[in-house]
Amino acid sequence: MPPRLPERYRLNIRLGSDGDVEEWLAQDESLDRPVLIRYLAPESDPERHDSFLDGVRAAAGLTDVHLQKVFAAAETTASAYSVSEWDGGVTIADRLRVGEGLPVAEFLPNAAGLCRALGHLHDSGGIHGAIDTTAVHFSAAHPIKLGAFGRSARWSDPREDVVALAEVLRAAVTGSADASVAPSQVVVGVPRSVDLALAEGAGGLIDASELGSRLAAIAYAEPAERAESRPWRVLALFAAIVAAISLIAAIGLAADFDPDSPFLYPIAAEPTTPTTTVPVDVPEVEDRDSLAATVGVYDPLGDGTENDDAAANVLDPSPATAWVTETYSRPLDEIKEGVGLVFEVAGSPRAMIVNGTPGTVYRVGWDRRVPEAPTDWEHIARGTLQASGNRIQLPVRTGGVWRLWLTGLGEREDGTYQSRLASVDFEAW
Repeated sequence: MPPRLPERYRLNIRLGSDGDVEEWLAQDESLDRPVLIRYLAPESDPERHDSFLDGVRAAAGLTDVHLQKVFAAAETTASAYSVSEWDGGVTIADRLRVGEGLPVAEFLPNAAGLCRALGHLHDSGGIHGAIDTTAVHFSAAHPIKLGAFGRSARWSDPREDVVALAEVLRAAVTGSADASVAPSQVVVGVPRSVDLALAEGAGGLIDASELGSRLAAIAYAEPAERAESRPWRVLALFAAIVAAISLIAAIGLAADFDPDSPFLYPIAAEPTTPTTTVPVDVPEVEDRDSLAATVGVYDPLGDGTENDDAAANVLDPSPATAWVTETYSRPLDEIKEGVGLVFEVAGSPRAMIVNGTPGTVYRVGWDRRVPEAPTDWEHIARGTLQASGNRIQLPVRTGGVWRLWLTGLGEREDGTYQSRLASVDFEAW
């Protein structure tokens, strides 16, 4: 049930949920304009209220065309809510779902502005903490905006915000969720400097403001002969629907293994061969060469153990065996930053193939040996496991240790949280 709101706001259309945040398209009767209402579920605790309001107020204190405006935020007896501008609601995720990237000539200056806006947020002491393709809005002829403030944070380091945003921008330009696809590989006329800037951002090597400056300095000329464009009719229809919703609201109608590490338990096993990923096809078992690997549990923020005896199951080709995390009563990010596995691979893999519980949020990292702190790993990739398997492109690294770090687990029918990794395979060049 929605919290008690000031009488000036009338809820019209429920848009859905963003984690533990409900979203409604509403009407501000006093100013006669559509607004976006975001509020926490009634069962949320006071600590979550505080984190929600902190995230929202950090954005409310800034004025930037590339940040979704926050007009109001407050706490009620049972919840906390925010009132923001309604910007049409078309996210990068929406566009990717209909198979469309963004026009580069229009996107590049917007992307630069978005990065600088995130830099302003960081300079003021704020952190978004949960940037992904659903948090960035971009409609034709409108500035790109960062929204979804107040989400349950997945990280607290500004660098992680930049890493996440750089990956969102790469996906937006290419139209692909595959992190191995670079803009210059798929978009005619895009200079390689775009690839390099986004790769440095995704690698955590530059801050948000620097990434913005790098993108702003890139010159892009529309090719004289453009390749045949992909169909935009589906996207145009989607935009028309969004416009109709806005109209309804406006008129007020309705709705190296380290042997000394206490966190590592090496278990030798033979290489395995799982399935494919999205959207790249992975060859069948007999057609793909795999690299031998050893695996161990990595739980530096817990008790140091996490079903250790089952870790070798991920290197077993049998789909009936798996490594399963412990069962958690609350979302993992409310308990600790993550838990996972580390691998020593014989050679330099070109991809990691993972089969596991859909919806599991992961990060891939690499280091020459297991570092002392979980945050010291080199960031390689992040994403969410899909039902059909996942192929994660890897940069050239020889030796060292690879980490598969789970930061969000699947929710079970009984309301607890747990994820199952059936197989992890390292594909040879």
